[in-house]
Amino acid sequence: MIHNEQKDKFLSNEIFSNGASFDIEGNDIILNRDDYLVHLAKNKSVLHLGFVDHLPLIDDKIKNASWLHKKLIDASSVCYGIDINQEGIEYLADQYQIDNLYCIDITSDIIPEAISSQKFDYMFIPDVIEHIGNPVNFLMAIKENFKGNVGKIILTTPNAFRWNNFMNSFKNKEVINTDHRFWFTPYTLSKIVSDAGYKIIDLKYVEHGRFSRREIIKKIILKKYPLLRDTLIMEVEL
Repeated sequence: MIHNEQKDKFLSNEIFSNGASFDIEGNDIILNRDDYLVHLAKNKSVLHLGFVDHLPLIDDKIKNASWLHKKLIDASSVCYGIDINQEGIEYLADQYQIDNLYCIDITSDIIPEAISSQKFDYMFIPDVIEHIGNPVNFLMAIKENFKGNVGKIILTTPNAFRWNNFMNSFKNKEVINTDHRFWFTPYTLSKIVSDAGYKIIDLKYVEHGRFSRREIIKKIILKKYPLLRDTLIMEVEL
């Protein structure tokens, strides 16, 4: 989405339209979500919110080196993890001896001094916002608790217009993670971020994973039409 003065007025509710149209401006290079986050994290201090992932998948992801939090640990100067999944945190600490993991509900718990006393270059919130029942309140709680501790926030979320959704619509099917509450578009993600009081810095359209050799046609299409890519990545300031 192209950021301009008129769009900002829609986001701030200064003006209204029942059929606003926004042009999409995508990067020519099709980035991979994890590669992009790892690139940002290199030699930086990182706070990773929602790091556990789905507990039944963790062992396989660690085995095949696809678990995002481990990638961030390896790339960053320091990486702390926050999640509400106590079982997952205990499992990771016991089975893999991973440090700096905290079970915290950022909407209600007091942030421990071990985190509140530090400065982080980035807070990563990858593929979390779609699981949250009230995403605006969630983002407002983050702003209240971490405004003095975090430089920038990177949000990622599945794109409502993604290629697989488009193709499944021709089969009259919806394929979805059953814990998801929302699909976000570039505008609706911008809307909740603005409602929570954040400043939008950048928005990218990326793929969640890598293309297989058989997906050359899909790759060509997604290069031309970025709105069909898997994932939205938004960079914001508190």
